[in-house]
Amino acid sequence: MRSDIIAWLCQGDPSIIYQVNRDLYQKEDSVLCMLKEDISKDGWGEQLLKLQKDDGHWGLGYYQPKWTSTHYTLLMLKNLGIESSESLVKICGLVLDEEKGRDGGISPTAHRVHSDCCITGMFLNISAYFGIDQQRINSLIDYLIKMQLPDGGYNCRHPRYKVHHASFHTTICVLEGLWEYESQGYTNRIAEVIATRKLAEEFLLMHHLYLSDKDARVIDPQFLALHYPTHWHYDVFRALEYFAITKHPYDFRLKEALAWLSSNEVESKFPLSPKYPGNMHFQLEKSGKYSRINTLRAYRILKAWNLLEELDDHG
Repeated sequence: MRSDIIAWLCQGDPSIIYQVNRDLYQKEDSVLCMLKEDISKDGWGEQLLKLQKDDGHWGLGYYQPKWTSTHYTLLMLKNLGIESSESLVKICGLVLDEEKGRDGGISPTAHRVHSDCCITGMFLNISAYFGIDQQRINSLIDYLIKMQLPDGGYNCRHPRYKVHHASFHTTICVLEGLWEYESQGYTNRIAEVIATRKLAEEFLLMHHLYLSDKDARVIDPQFLALHYPTHWHYDVFRALEYFAITKHPYDFRLKEALAWLSSNEVESKFPLSPKYPGNMHFQLEKSGKYSRINTLRAYRILKAWNLLEELDDHG
């Protein structure tokens, strides 16, 4: 890895410094613990924590507005790598008390009849990361296992509407949640969770992450973007990061996606696409030529399949 690029990354937010040392250098736990503590003391993590209200929520409550609600703020804090805390565990518990649907998933609506797979997957991701007691999230697992479609993926419109194909957006949200549950050592229905996750992975792989399985066309041009944060949106970058983080063996069906990622490299750095519509608490980075966040994400992906040296040589 090029030392000048690493030095540039480490001039960024404490969350980036922590992840560089965790994922690129795999430093010892004692070093990582100190770096992780810094996320809540300075930078983006500190700013987000200061915006938490007396009732524990952000924004106007659990799911409004996008992207300053409790849901998306917690997701951002998780993705920054912040430490769990009493206040974060407490608000997760409050969400589980107040936002569960009758079917056991998360349903931020008044009627609570049908939960939303996408939101449930994201909240499983959040609550498992912050260490919520297993009994509190068992119903989320039951719901997600039940909601898997025959093609292996998920669709947030199911079962409210008759659907014939999974959604990439919903599937990646569920995959991330199932992986976090598994990686944090939860055990309820774990064999089924693993089997469910593998089937959902295959849904993405059979499409080479972004191509039609019928005619190999690009399914959606937005899949080929470098957004951050992604919120609930799917793109190839996010999918590649999932497969890298889960240490998935190299699969030939990742070839096109990895080539696309490398094609976005400029001087060993990666850009940031314009943000999705909607207000955020504050801007992490400006859309432009270089992004520390996306460069870190790209390096993490390339390192997973021993492609990082190729990037360095090109740069």
